[in-house]
Amino acid sequence: MNKPGYANQEFWIRLVFMLIYWCLLNLALTVFGFLVVITTIVKFASKCELSGLTYWVRSTGIFVKQIVSFLSFSTEEKPFPFQPWSDKDGE
Repeated sequence: MNKPGYANQEFWIRLVFMLIYWCLLNLALTVFGFLVVITTIVKFASKCELSGLTYWVRSTGIFVKQIVSFLSFSTEEKPFPFQPWSDKDGE
């Protein structure tokens, strides 16, 4: 007979990781919002494009997407630091 989810040790381990990633998600969204505001101000004030800033906005957005996928049970793969930091759209 199968055990219910709460009797499974993997369930509790995942729950701990979900709580940690939920906290990281809140932090990442704050950083993402700050970077978006800075990028908007820089683009509004000048015509120069900061590729480093654009990289961090994009990669932080991907990190947020990975966390949401993990928290919503869409994937079992844990985001950074269990995977390399990625700036590719598909990862």
